[in-house]
Amino acid sequence: MLDVHAPHEAVRTWKDFLIHIATIVIGLLIAVALEQTVEFFHHRHEVAETRAALHEEMQNNIALFHQNVEGHVMTMAYLHNNLRIFEYLRDHPGTPQDKLPGILYWPIFTNRPQKAAWSTAEHTDVLSLMPRAEVRETTDSYAKLDYAWEAYQPVIASLTQCTTYFSQTPDISTLAPASIAGEIEIIKQTMAREAVYGITLSAVGRQAGFRPVPTWWQMLPYWTMQDYYRWARQHPEINMPSQMDIDQARAFAGLPPETGNASFETFTAPVPNSTPPKP
Repeated sequence: MLDVHAPHEAVRTWKDFLIHIATIVIGLLIAVALEQTVEFFHHRHEVAETRAALHEEMQNNIALFHQNVEGHVMTMAYLHNNLRIFEYLRDHPGTPQDKLPGILYWPIFTNRPQKAAWSTAEHTDVLSLMPRAEVRETTDSYAKLDYAWEAYQPVIASLTQCTTYFSQTPDISTLAPASIAGEIEIIKQTMAREAVYGITLSAVGRQAGFRPVPTWWQMLPYWTMQDYYRWARQHPEINMPSQMDIDQARAFAGLPPETGNASFETFTAPVPNSTPPKP
């Protein structure tokens, strides 16, 4: 706050008055400039601190993301393994546990993304001091991480259902046929939910800094799906009715028609080295 004091000597002429006014104005300008300079450097320091905190947090999230991708790939293998075992028990009732084709694994691998630095930035004015493009890109990254985390919550619920038989017995060969059939269905549902989670991980992995990640096909738990669309690629005439339905839906929604068979090509485009070993 500035204090303006009355002159110590009487102002006798217009010249003295103008000199006095000029002195006050110059003093005010200097004070405002100093205040703005201090504020400028304070804002620069605040932005630099926020950028450093966000960078460190994002690097941690990138590391957690790759752990989650690895866990997702392992979960796909475990679910295939478990489904095979229960289907074998369904088809060969009474098989003792030590004669089953494998050991059951029930994983929960996903790590929640960190967002303390981002939450702090959101609740301050510092984001308004940063370039809009930078804020938009950072917002998008955290939104994708949050979306992937939310997509994993149904997987946790499904895995919980998968393991409820442990409340009865550790030996699945003693389960009733109805329980075995129910277990097979919930494993299939878990695989479907894991597929959704894998697609959200793929979206995160397309961002700069997150690569390399497995291909889209490798992130799906349905290892036969690519075989189906490879077959479909060899029979484009069969796709004509499906493409007609898609075109009608786009027209009804007021969307422009796709060039070629864009929907079909999305699934049938060749993906090199993406076929996993059969479980």
